[in-house]
Amino acid sequence: GGVYEHISAIFSYEGLCVMLYDDPELVRAVTDRVGELQAEYYEWLLSLDRLIAVFPGDDMGFRTGTLIAPDQLREFTLPWHTRFARMAHDRGLPYFLHSCGNLDAIMGDLISEVGIDGKHSYEDAIKPAPEAQTAWGDRIAILGGVDVDVLGRQDPETVRGYVRRLIDTCGPRGRFAVGSGNSIPSYVPAQNYLTMVDEANR
Repeated sequence: GGVYEHISAIFSYEGLCVMLYDDPELVRAVTDRVGELQAEYYEWLLSLDRLIAVFPGDDMGFRTGTLIAPDQLREFTLPWHTRFARMAHDRGLPYFLHSCGNLDAIMGDLISEVGIDGKHSYEDAIKPAPEAQTAWGDRIAILGGVDVDVLGRQDPETVRGYVRRLIDTCGPRGRFAVGSGNSIPSYVPAQNYLTMVDEANR
């Protein structure tokens, strides 16, 4: 998990929301400790010979917005991602980010200030990958895009058609890598997953 996910787990989500107003300096102290520990981990990670990218996960949103106020994410969380991205870039590696939810309010910050090279986790009910590519695809890579709800509830041929349309729409524009829009849960039928992979490889 990322810095936001860890502080949300430490305080609990409700506790974090309260403490951001009652004792923001405590939130800062805990966030900075988590961030420093993660920075130490990234120093080790970036010492590995065969690393090709840094790709953390830090879910900061839900369906209609960010889990805490955008300004609070800018103050407490995003500076750490900026540091981690700089560490990756200093070694010539891309910094991708997996983050669920509607991050429209901070995407400009993630692209221009943090310096992410690509974003993963797209859900059609929030922002389909083609819309994300229209909005940000000239600056970052759009990763994934195959909605997990489609993978979980549709038949294989529907999945195949969905994947093909996604490739035909996003592929020619560039900066796109087809794949699942999120992690694959256990309820996704194996045949649907294999169909996605097969169509992606055509």
